[in-house]
Amino acid sequence: MREQHWYGALLRGLTHYLSRRFRRWQLLVLATGITLGLVILGHDAIAQTDPVETTLETGPTNAAVYHFKVGDLNAMVVSDGTLSFPASFFVPNADPSAVTAVLTEHFLSTEDVFAHVNALYIETDDHKVLIDTGAGNAFGPTAGHLLENLEAAGIAATDIDTVILTHAHPDHIGGILDADGQLRLPNAWFYISQAESEFWMADTVEMPKSLLDEETRTGLIAAAKGNLTAIRDRTTLFAMGDEVIPHIQAIDSAGHTPGQASFLITSGEDSLLSTGDVFFSDPLNLENPDWEVVFDDDPAQGVMARRELLETTTAERQLLLVPHMPFPGLGHVRTQGDAYGWEPVVWRFTA
Repeated sequence: MREQHWYGALLRGLTHYLSRRFRRWQLLVLATGITLGLVILGHDAIAQTDPVETTLETGPTNAAVYHFKVGDLNAMVVSDGTLSFPASFFVPNADPSAVTAVLTEHFLSTEDVFAHVNALYIETDDHKVLIDTGAGNAFGPTAGHLLENLEAAGIAATDIDTVILTHAHPDHIGGILDADGQLRLPNAWFYISQAESEFWMADTVEMPKSLLDEETRTGLIAAAKGNLTAIRDRTTLFAMGDEVIPHIQAIDSAGHTPGQASFLITSGEDSLLSTGDVFFSDPLNLENPDWEVVFDDDPAQGVMARRELLETTTAERQLLLVPHMPFPGLGHVRTQGDAYGWEPVVWRFTA
């Protein structure tokens, strides 16, 4: 019992100290890494500390799932919730006045970038598939609702047999483990690119080109190592260009992370590209694709990957699923002068 109180005191002390030093985004990432580190070490006492009661104001909610089809495949976009972070933090090297002007023109907050967290669920002949797992407990109460929204749509966590990961940032893999360090998707087999796995699981993870501060990088590394370690005995690694499972092919999208993959889903004459985090925000990333993004491990490569994907998908009129665009994150990119714009799908009430 004394050990349990010691860990509780440690976490409370760290939270108080960090909250005085770092931005909210940095604090959340660090807290995720710290918590996962202790979980992997076996300190289940974290879950046994005295609970803190919170009361959240509740009310009517809008749609959290969107049904559609890719050829013969049944699919859903499922909301995990939302995140926000300062606009100046998101594109730190952009002219602040230009950022403010773009956001104002689009009737958006000039202070914070508001990002949805969208996950893709697909049923093939043999598999029930999730692409990414959402944020889990990593970012507070505004996100981490993927499994409850799946359940409301009739899909239990135990039904999922396949999870394919775009990359190992905490808003995409945070739903792997619950607060006790147990698998949320106990029957799932996981797939991640070999390059992504090797990067995060190396003895020393180096991110020399990242625009993030050292403390935030440390939190990202801890979160990736914790989650990927937990599933290492039920993970298959793939190479870019591989058919991960039938109907789903991995497409190289490195830049945001060294092994990030997008996934081309095909059935008959229809296809959908699930992009991962090649671009995040309309208008910041589409009207200004050369603005470097703080979350890209290699910002220059991130710009190149973004430019290449935008050029290809506009030419091919490719339907996209973008994890952080406004729900359901389905749409097309169109050319707009020398840059690009977003055309969301027309909402349909039947799949």
